[in-house]
Amino acid sequence: MDPLGESPRLYSGGSELGVYFNDTRYLGIWEMAFNGMSPVGLSRELRFGGSTVVFSMTNRDFQKLGGPGRIPRDTFLIRRILTLYRDVLYETVEIKNFDSETHTLQIEQWAGGKFDDVFEVRGFARPRRGRMLPTEERDLGDHQISVLQYEGLDAITRKTFVHRLFRAEKIRVSPSLVGYFTRVEIPPKGTVLLKTIISFETLTNGEFVGQKYEKLSIAEKMQLLRDSKSKSSFDLVRFESDNAMINRSIANAQTDISMLLTQEEGQLFYPYAGIPWFSAPFGRDGMITAYQLLPWYPHVAKGVIEYAIQLLGSKVDPFTDEQPGKIFHEKRRGEMCNTREVPFIPYYGSVDSTPLFLILLHEYIRWTLDKEQLKKWWPEALRAMAWIEKWGDSDGDGFLEYAKQAPSGLVNQGWKDSHDSIMHANGVLAQAPIRLCEVQGYAFRARMGMASLARFLGKDDLAVRFRKEALELRSRFTEKFWDSAGQYFYLALDGASKACAVKSSNMGHCLWSQICTPEQARAVTRHLMSDSMFSGYGVRTLDSNEVSYNPLSYHNGSVWPHDNSMILEGFRSYGHLAALESLTLGLIGVLEASDDYRLPELFCGFRRRGDEPPIPYEVACKPQAWAAGSVFLMLKAMLGLSTDVDLSYLVFNSPLLTKKMNYLEVKNLRGRDWEMDFVVRRGQYGTTLEVTRKVGGVRVLTVR
Repeated sequence: MDPLGESPRLYSGGSELGVYFNDTRYLGIWEMAFNGMSPVGLSRELRFGGSTVVFSMTNRDFQKLGGPGRIPRDTFLIRRILTLYRDVLYETVEIKNFDSETHTLQIEQWAGGKFDDVFEVRGFARPRRGRMLPTEERDLGDHQISVLQYEGLDAITRKTFVHRLFRAEKIRVSPSLVGYFTRVEIPPKGTVLLKTIISFETLTNGEFVGQKYEKLSIAEKMQLLRDSKSKSSFDLVRFESDNAMINRSIANAQTDISMLLTQEEGQLFYPYAGIPWFSAPFGRDGMITAYQLLPWYPHVAKGVIEYAIQLLGSKVDPFTDEQPGKIFHEKRRGEMCNTREVPFIPYYGSVDSTPLFLILLHEYIRWTLDKEQLKKWWPEALRAMAWIEKWGDSDGDGFLEYAKQAPSGLVNQGWKDSHDSIMHANGVLAQAPIRLCEVQGYAFRARMGMASLARFLGKDDLAVRFRKEALELRSRFTEKFWDSAGQYFYLALDGASKACAVKSSNMGHCLWSQICTPEQARAVTRHLMSDSMFSGYGVRTLDSNEVSYNPLSYHNGSVWPHDNSMILEGFRSYGHLAALESLTLGLIGVLEASDDYRLPELFCGFRRRGDEPPIPYEVACKPQAWAAGSVFLMLKAMLGLSTDVDLSYLVFNSPLLTKKMNYLEVKNLRGRDWEMDFVVRRGQYGTTLEVTRKVGGVRVLTVR
């Protein structure tokens, strides 16, 4: 919605505004007018974990209805309160008259849409589509219901129910647009409420949290939301620092993850990738987000692992890139998926989701020690490992590679999946099959993690095999990907095994996966924090000296917070604390410069100049799951927090706070069979840690 809480008719054909449900824009037009004019926006506020938005507005100067004279601007406070509750949209429009005389207003409400598939909205051209059906009108006396209807090419009829809980008169009714108006008389200092319920596929019974919505005051509605909002699992672990901005940023990140966590089949909750374009389950994004949230919120990782297992590849399908044991990339539910116009049903075109799944599995078990759950998941984990060994390495050269199997598939299948993101030093795009440097690191860490898990289950022979294969991969990787003259890792090898000799942030993920030797790690860190790669706010996706560098691009010079959060943990893994502190301060600077204390999906990679904020990327998602998750991985990296499957202690390895944060208290951190509170303080002679509460047998080890 726009700043007025609307999707206006004027922009309906060329904007992404609207209300979406199951990857379809069920409502593309939502607009109101007062005496023929739109209101003036004042503010908007998110409440109740993002489920409610309050838009505050006022009137323009306009003609009085049916007589001489004008009503001056700022006579009315207009509040539009939109609440999404259990897939139903509840709207209350409150109009308060601050004048000393009674005023009559004519209020128009327009609703419509063509049930566009999300891929149509994103620009996919369709040779044909289904048909709009006549709008059904139901007059219930004091209420009116309009039912917009569309019959898709998938033989599914989709419906939007617009239920007005006030008497209104018809302006226009057509298959894709309905307009009604009502006249209200508002006494001096008086208030009028107009309520509407919008539902999809089925008509509601008019209730909101068990109460008749028509009868509820705004205060009663808000109280019901407070009461019904069960204590979120994200409220359990509490963070408090001496920096109010950081506290607000942590709270916002918790809110964003909670809002994006969506119930899927089998009562599982999965973090949708981002709003607006990626409001769906994504394999890679879900794995990384869940990893970022460990050890703080392990329940997210459990849901992600179980959902990925549900969709684990079982057959060979070139259209969707499905292969046995492969983790999915993206799942959609719209008409174009049902008709196989697009392959996201689900689609399996990512080379990294499978090793990331195994990395997440290992990390989850490290923190929970849930051996019984691991035993249940173990067969699927072995199937995923078999994909890495067979299908992911189709030419047998020992590296994971990708090439799309159908024309509709993605050209690039790593996290940088835009068409021009993998190139040679001269700017020529790499040809498939492509072997990305960071993906080999993921495969290394996945094998090391599986070796640890096999040992945990008493499968020592398998553990020895996986570890041996990991070390052999590290040796091959150095031989083929390391530029000994330039002291960096190539971005990739192309289909002819020719090196893509460009410096990119991808090699930072090689720190995260720990495939680097200590000497290589030092060299990579120097590159990443050089002026040509570190913008002052974050590490660029591509070195500014490269031919293909463009700070305005999606993947070739921009800065991605999630990318940087993984680099941060890579710095921590190799003990590069100066780089860790500098990069942390850069990301904190992004939060300080933000108007809402949130990290965006990405931003432009221009050099930081003083206090100037980073230049935003025009269509970046916000909220974005792995951008919000970056806050929590940043905290973990600062604290040097780790544990081990085999040993019952918690390690704080040289905890580090910055000049932006001298104090951090964490309450209710839980793992395995323990819980604890602790405080970290930054002082003149270093950082100290104090455990203020501990339950269970966990031992705490602080390394300085």
